[in-house]
Amino acid sequence: MVRAFVFILVLFCVVSCDEKSYDLKLNEIQTISFNNLPNDVASFIIDNIDSISIAKSDLYYTTDLNTEFTYGRGGVAKNWFGSINSNYHHFFIEGVHFRLKGNRGHPFILENGILYFCELNMNKEDFLKKKYYKIEVPVFR
Repeated sequence: MVRAFVFILVLFCVVSCDEKSYDLKLNEIQTISFNNLPNDVASFIIDNIDSISIAKSDLYYTTDLNTEFTYGRGGVAKNWFGSINSNYHHFFIEGVHFRLKGNRGHPFILENGILYFCELNMNKEDFLKKKYYKIEVPVFR
């Protein structure tokens, strides 16, 4: 009985650790201005700038409501090994896990297979002047 339990436990650990994540390539990030954002992306930012500027957590959105898109942020975890810094943004798009390294500004907006985001600390006073970024998400192309 104990052997069967240990076997099932080991099997579960091996299967659950098999998730593949894809790193979005930092050298493929393009810088754009607010005026060069797609209309749906710019409209979302304008309509929600009050919420974006005071948000206590990162916001994410997709313009295609048929696309499954969720988000999570890695941070500092304290355990008995000490502090571990996982400075990644995690995007789950149609069940595929993508990671983007570094501090990036929200909101993260997915439109037509391209992920848009902003410099850090977006606020109402300067969001039109901030730098914005885009990167292609390879699952869509």
